[in-house]
Amino acid sequence: MQKNYFFYLILLLLVIPIPCFAEDESEDSVELLGWVAIVCGMLANIPFIPINRYRKYSIKSGGESLQMARENRVHFKTIMNLHIMLNSIGYFAGMSHGLILSRYLDGISLSLAVVMTLMVVSGFLLLYTSSKNSKIFNHLLHGQLVLVILLAVLVVLHVIS
Repeated sequence: MQKNYFFYLILLLLVIPIPCFAEDESEDSVELLGWVAIVCGMLANIPFIPINRYRKYSIKSGGESLQMARENRVHFKTIMNLHIMLNSIGYFAGMSHGLILSRYLDGISLSLAVVMTLMVVSGFLLLYTSSKNSKIFNHLLHGQLVLVILLAVLVVLHVIS
């Protein structure tokens, strides 16, 4: 089932940058890629964070809330797949935006690209590695609140500048 998601993801990643290379002389379509990245990131993370916090709280508190967490496991897997897919689309849209507009590269944009890459790589390693130590490291890295806040601040600074 998960392989079907990645087929559609690859298909979408190939289709997203196409309008940027049309004969449109303005940079509006390239700027649109940046907004696609921002919207995908917001849609992927804003619902995911409170649901994940609730799930962790339910597991720690036990009792009835633990039973509710077990019942909502199917919904969490769906939300996790949505989180992965939207963040992947947002990452590739943002990187396409950055590569096409690389002549305007500044420190904020470069820092944003580095933090985005770090988050995506740690997320994919968290998903696909099997060793316990690797999972623990990637879970700690990917779940850092400081990195999430840094990413949000860099996006805001990038849009402003």
